[in-house]
Amino acid sequence: MEGPACPRCFAKKAAQIEANRRTFRMTEELTQGSKLGNYELLLRVGRGGMATVWVARERARATKDDRLVAVKVMLSELADESEFIKMFLDEVRLVRSIRHPNVVDVYDVGEHDGMMWMAMEWVEGESLHTVIAEAGKRRAIPPELAVRIIADAAAGLHAAHELRDVDGGPRGVVHRDISPHNILIGTNGAVKLVDFGVAKAVGRVSEATRAGQLKGKFGYMSPEQALGKGVDRRSDIFSLGIVLFELTTSRRLFRGEHDIETLRLVISGAIPKPTSIDAKYPLELERIVLKALERNVSARYQTAAEFEHDLHAYLKAERLIVPQSGVAGILKRVLGERIEQRRKAVRGALKVLSSGAVPTAQLLPNDPAFTPTGKDRITVSGVSSVSGTGLSGLSSPGTSPSPIVPPRDRSQPGAPRAALGARLSTASVLGYVIGLTGLAIALFVLIFMR
Repeated sequence: MEGPACPRCFAKKAAQIEANRRTFRMTEELTQGSKLGNYELLLRVGRGGMATVWVARERARATKDDRLVAVKVMLSELADESEFIKMFLDEVRLVRSIRHPNVVDVYDVGEHDGMMWMAMEWVEGESLHTVIAEAGKRRAIPPELAVRIIADAAAGLHAAHELRDVDGGPRGVVHRDISPHNILIGTNGAVKLVDFGVAKAVGRVSEATRAGQLKGKFGYMSPEQALGKGVDRRSDIFSLGIVLFELTTSRRLFRGEHDIETLRLVISGAIPKPTSIDAKYPLELERIVLKALERNVSARYQTAAEFEHDLHAYLKAERLIVPQSGVAGILKRVLGERIEQRRKAVRGALKVLSSGAVPTAQLLPNDPAFTPTGKDRITVSGVSSVSGTGLSGLSSPGTSPSPIVPPRDRSQPGAPRAALGARLSTASVLGYVIGLTGLAIALFVLIFMR
């Protein structure tokens, strides 16, 4: 007998529920000191719709050769999809071959007691999504920095797209999930893409499961991807064009009131000219943006290398030199304290796991140079104080990305000023008064004592 009342079906369903419960329990029970393969978990730094991310220590034969890595542990509902497990392992093994300064290195992948994980290069920094959100509270990212960031991301994309097998044939790698969440900015200003292959694997899971993993990502799809058609490298170029548009205009391009509306906008919504938003927007940069955003794939940039070339040519024509240190500078300005706090927490975890002894291997720098003032003035006791910090392209489950520039309450013009006043200490006010007095004296001497 087959059907809803089938005892075999009930037994199968019960077994599946129990497996779900067991896998979820195992994922949740991962703690500091847990080991996955050769990786010792130190500090959980993020959790999103698909995975939890840990900073971990990779043990080497000699302690001096230990290194920090990021370990991404896929959540339980994905592990229940047998097709996903196979695709995930296959895809991650494939992208391990990508070697480029603008792509996060993948070291290892495995499955342990129903938990899938992959070990990657640890990028000390933040996702572009987080940088945008924090920078927007002060002022938008300067457009020349935005162009440099996207040019670097395009270079990484091209390297991945060009990946070939042992016979020289193209592997056909497509990221499928280019968004600010998956573009990382390191403390040295390096721009790195993360999560190649994961979106393709997620595409094979059930509709119910996939919906939770893609929530908030529809606004960065290409039209052909939104329509469920086959995609190639040009789909990633469209997605990267969306990020460039948003970085340089401070406006979300495709954002409806719900996912269906967002998809409709991606497929057929008007793409405004940047000059219609800002009359001073450079015309050549507008041409580049709109070419990346051509819905006709044949009119779009055909390779990410072409996209990168035009971006660098624009900077050169405008006589704009944007060093990597400039990208590092904006990260320091807006997120320096947060990064230094996490750095201290990782050090604390290393000490705890070394039974109170400082590890022989120097895995993190001692210098406090990345705090906004350059002074070591942040104290973190234990690990839990920063357990809520986000990282590496993860967003909270069930949430959509923040707008490019977080909205201020313009209906209350006094609010920002009041907030600023509340932050001024007595010493700050006194210093301000002394400075004004000195300026007044200098002006008096200059005008009347000549």
